[in-house]
Amino acid sequence: MRFSRWFKKLHGETDASAVASSTPQTEAPYATPFRPFGLEVLVDGTDPVVDIVAVHGLNGHREHTWTASGGKHWLRDFLPTDLPDVRVLCWGYDSNTHSTSGVSCQYLYDHAQELVADLSRKREVTKSRERPIIFVAHSLGGIVVKSALIHADAAREGALAEHRSIKTSTYGILFMGTPHQGGNGVQLGRVLVHVASVFVSADDRLLRHLERDSEWLQQQLGQYGPISRDFVTKFAYEGYETSTPFGKIMVVPRASAVVPGQADGEAIAIHADHTNMVKFASKEDPSYVKVSEVLQIMVANAGSNIRSRWETEERVTRGRSQ
Repeated sequence: MRFSRWFKKLHGETDASAVASSTPQTEAPYATPFRPFGLEVLVDGTDPVVDIVAVHGLNGHREHTWTASGGKHWLRDFLPTDLPDVRVLCWGYDSNTHSTSGVSCQYLYDHAQELVADLSRKREVTKSRERPIIFVAHSLGGIVVKSALIHADAAREGALAEHRSIKTSTYGILFMGTPHQGGNGVQLGRVLVHVASVFVSADDRLLRHLERDSEWLQQQLGQYGPISRDFVTKFAYEGYETSTPFGKIMVVPRASAVVPGQADGEAIAIHADHTNMVKFASKEDPSYVKVSEVLQIMVANAGSNIRSRWETEERVTRGRSQ
């Protein structure tokens, strides 16, 4: 059970037994527990000009993934002072590889379609359909974002055409520890899932998509490659090894987190391990300063780029209708 608890702690999960012992039992006995899935508007922003959308990774959490041990959620507590004219949204999905409450039956592409649908609806009802988007994605979240953009690019009239607006509006992506070619931590992850499966229900299908040179990931890279040139891309990678019961490892080494030859593909070193690279305790944290400055530059350049793209999109649409 110690391995199971360590695995949950590493990826931001809460020990259900600990919570149960310290929380009054006020819910009805058959109440469904709240799950932080879907889209949450974290900060509305003042006359927002850009949407920043954060997507967590493997066994992550819509809020906990981005929150430091002192309770500071940098997307909520720090970024709005640097970027007051930005709306910040966090998206959550069931990425647990094992859970006492069951496992998701969805695959990665299902999650990607759900992300596009949730974001498309939110932007439609808030009349922000053409507002530029910048994704911030941690670990597996980066693969979900790439799959979402592949899906949005394929949308056409009569085939979820409203989803295409997400690709048209996406200016850039900040990948943080995303295993573009799989990660060396995957073998360890599979071992831990198998150990945990002795105690709880387990599903390691999501982990299979992180295996180096997996057929699915290579196919996805091939599909994403042609449209990747439409986005400004930044790659953040972990600078420290992650402690595990089997020793310290680089979960996603630089060679996996940074795609060579990517246009504008700046590599950004984060002085933390894989889990803590998206948690900043203060605005003075040098790694937060890097991330904030990268996002500030992207926001400053997004407006004119996306306006031009929408003008082109509308010309193409008119041409098809004639």
